[in-house]
Amino acid sequence: EDIEADTVLFTEHNMPDCELHRSKTNPNCQVVELEDEKTGESYMAVVSMRCINAGEFFCIIESDDEEEEYSDEEEEDWEEDE
Repeated sequence: EDIEADTVLFTEHNMPDCELHRSKTNPNCQVVELEDEKTGESYMAVVSMRCINAGEFFCIIESDDEEEEYSDEEEEDWEEDE
């Protein structure tokens, strides 16, 4: 079954133990901060950015911070090999 845009897929309270795919060009979901209307407390959730077709993997946008972190790790590995 397809998932409509702006659908809460899961929250930090019921998040599966997995890592989501990352994409710079075609993400279909994003991490957002929501507020509980009853308690006023905020929590993190993964929400669809667009319609997600049945069978399509969940994919969040790759941040520049992740890319820099990965590049730093590669550089450290290269320096150790010298």
